[in-house]
Amino acid sequence: MEEKRKKDKGVKTGWLWAITAVLAVLCCVAIYADCVLGKLYSEQRKHMRLSAEATPVPVIKATPSPAPTPAPTRAPKPGDIENVSFPDYDTGAASDYSYQSDELKIAVNKVEDDGVTYYVADIWMRNVNCFRTAFSSGKYRGKRESAEKIARDNNAILAVNGDFLNGLAIRNGELFRQAEVRPTPTPASDAAFAPGDNGYGMYGAATLTPVTDETARPERSTCVLYLDGTMATSEFENFSTKKAMKNGAWQGWQFGPTLVRDSKPQKDVKKQGRSPRCILGYYQPGHYCLIVIDGRQKGYSIGMNFDEMKELCIRMGMKEAYNLDGGGSAIMVFDGKIINRPSGKGDARKLLDMIVIGEYLDGEKLHGMTPSPVPIATTEGADN
Repeated sequence: MEEKRKKDKGVKTGWLWAITAVLAVLCCVAIYADCVLGKLYSEQRKHMRLSAEATPVPVIKATPSPAPTPAPTRAPKPGDIENVSFPDYDTGAASDYSYQSDELKIAVNKVEDDGVTYYVADIWMRNVNCFRTAFSSGKYRGKRESAEKIARDNNAILAVNGDFLNGLAIRNGELFRQAEVRPTPTPASDAAFAPGDNGYGMYGAATLTPVTDETARPERSTCVLYLDGTMATSEFENFSTKKAMKNGAWQGWQFGPTLVRDSKPQKDVKKQGRSPRCILGYYQPGHYCLIVIDGRQKGYSIGMNFDEMKELCIRMGMKEAYNLDGGGSAIMVFDGKIINRPSGKGDARKLLDMIVIGEYLDGEKLHGMTPSPVPIATTEGADN
């Protein structure tokens, strides 16, 4: 009996020691946790004090679109674009080619994408006079000349080929030819040019594609740049040359097709094949884009078809996009030199006309090399 009491007492003593040990451990843990929390609290207060004393970190925000800025202090000039959102920063800071002034900003980038090489010129101007056109030899349908010479003779900072005078021709505010339905020129190569064309650059008869499909409309589409800086494309059946001139047409072309109209890709444009191309693009008054796409050069650039061109223009956010002459005529000149790689063998094709981007010229210089247009006969009842 005594032995049993001793045994029970021993068990109770063991439990007491065990409970004491657990309580001691818990006390140690509580003390350690209190120390850790105290240290963390101290560090937190230290960081808060240092943060309050430090210079606040600036919040990074997206760069907003440029707001309309007033023109430089000068007398108003004919052709000033009202409320143009002219950038107040260097648009060509990271570009391959750049020209920056208070009146004109040009940034050109070479793009290499999935076997295609093309050159994109982003253009801002305060005055529509900076967007000009030029004829070879200084006259309508003059002898064809090199792109470099046309550019130099017309004070071009940037220049690209035009529409080879295929239809509507409004140049620097003057009407030389009304819009008309014409066969679509589709030269297979530079050899397709008739050797005895008297310098007019007309395509050989074998290369003319007759109009057989009413939905195939490259030859019908027109594009007009107006004096207020707006640009609009239209199909032949909806276009009036007289109305365009009355509304202040500054430049007008007829080649096509229209790729984008009112920010929407045109669905009834045939895909065509991949070739060298030239695109005239429009964002808003005073903001334009010119793209030259190299092609027909294996291992360098295969060119683009119309579907690919439409996709590119929509991706770039263009409101209007218009196809100009392509093939061997797709040439871009910057600062007097050809910067792309035109297709064909040997020297680049000579041209009849070009789009010229340059600093403002007064009327005398602008029209000095351009004769007054010959009166144009109109078909009775026609409004084009």
